[in-house]
Amino acid sequence: MTWKDPVKWEAMKNGKDCPFCLDIRLEENPYSFKVAELSQSIVRLPRNQYWRGWVIVALKRHATELFELTADELSGYWQEVALVAKAVQRVFHPVKINYAIYGNLCPHLHCHLFPQQIGNDPHAPIKQNAEEVFLTEAEYRQIIKELQAVMNGSFDSIK
Repeated sequence: MTWKDPVKWEAMKNGKDCPFCLDIRLEENPYSFKVAELSQSIVRLPRNQYWRGWVIVALKRHATELFELTADELSGYWQEVALVAKAVQRVFHPVKINYAIYGNLCPHLHCHLFPQQIGNDPHAPIKQNAEEVFLTEAEYRQIIKELQAVMNGSFDSIK
């Protein structure tokens, strides 16, 4: 879905039939796994891990733009994005983390975190779905466990 269909797009912007609203709280959906539910957001690990360590931090309630949030929501959301980024840093050891908010396909506020590794070209655009790389169930569970441990402050005890 894109904004090419103005009627559907406007409905999604208003929260009607928003794909994120419909399944963001599920433990698993066709595209991702729930990592954590925080105060303002829900953290998801996409099934396609071509861009290893890619996670999504989605606002719990429906909003399309950052300016639609109250000051407290905005502050809380970015604090949670930072917490998740810290977890990504500890688990994947990137040289840099990129933060991306698009909403071009689904107008529900969410931030993609893309860990950049030393071998990545810093000039190349991020194409997280350039290929499909699916992990084993055990690998997804291990990543989720490690991300949760960092966010809960108990990461060193599981390593």
